[in-house]
Amino acid sequence: MVQYSYFPGCNLKTNAKGFEETAIAVSKKLEAELVEIPNWNCCGTVHTMTSDNMMRRIAPVRVLSRSRKHLESLEEGSPNEVITLCSMCNSTLKIVNHEVKKNPDNLEKINFQLVEDEESYEEDMEVKHFLEIIRDNIGYEKISKSIVTPLKGLKISPYYGCMLLHPDEAAIDDVEMPSVLENLVESLGAEVIDSPLFKFCCGSYHIVDEDRIVDTQVEKIVEAARQRGANALVVACPLCSYNIDHQQKVMKEKSHGKEPLPVFYFTQLMALALDVPIRTNHFEDHHIDPNPLLKELGLNGRKKSK
Repeated sequence: MVQYSYFPGCNLKTNAKGFEETAIAVSKKLEAELVEIPNWNCCGTVHTMTSDNMMRRIAPVRVLSRSRKHLESLEEGSPNEVITLCSMCNSTLKIVNHEVKKNPDNLEKINFQLVEDEESYEEDMEVKHFLEIIRDNIGYEKISKSIVTPLKGLKISPYYGCMLLHPDEAAIDDVEMPSVLENLVESLGAEVIDSPLFKFCCGSYHIVDEDRIVDTQVEKIVEAARQRGANALVVACPLCSYNIDHQQKVMKEKSHGKEPLPVFYFTQLMALALDVPIRTNHFEDHHIDPNPLLKELGLNGRKKSK
């Protein structure tokens, strides 16, 4: 069993519990255990574009420092890596880590601002998204061999959104032809439905004050997937998940339009295939209930042979 220092971020404790709980469960089954950093703080959510704003970089550097300290309590051989699930946390931590490695003077200023009982960050950590661990460390072959219930009948359109592929310092895959979600979906026994809008913005924080913008974006994303034969989408970002999931329900109630497509986190699909208890998915928190589709396909907790 390899243990990884894991940074959850804020949303996974509130609006995306199914994302976190399934990730932890499948990580144990695949012998790549995510172990939560004690006493973590918010990463800052969005990386500041102002290069001289050191205060906005203290929070992510503190996360990196605490993750480094956390390694001392993990199994021997645990890599100098902090693992993320949220696309936005991944982006913020990766970019700031890249910046301070390039600019030791800025890192010195930030370390000076850390409270006295914090250890200075020595820039020896790497930030990895769990999808990168799945691809590069666990491997799709091991996942395929671990499947209890192949996800036959699910036709999944992978949706990356903005943060997993941009900017270069934070990207986890090729910006024009990513494959990590596609390969994972295939390894679980589901069918991949490619969509040209795989990184089309979901509307992001416009959901707060301009939900019409989000409605337009979500309608395009979902319709592109539906027209190509998808019966569900898979995501890796709590904000993308909320916008696509919630706004489909809102739009249907307003217009009595087309039936919405369920939205899954990639770890929820893994949990279904690896026979993690169905309650771990927290499907009751979804605005578009995926259970009717899963029941129709025999994937709602009943084991199927390969």
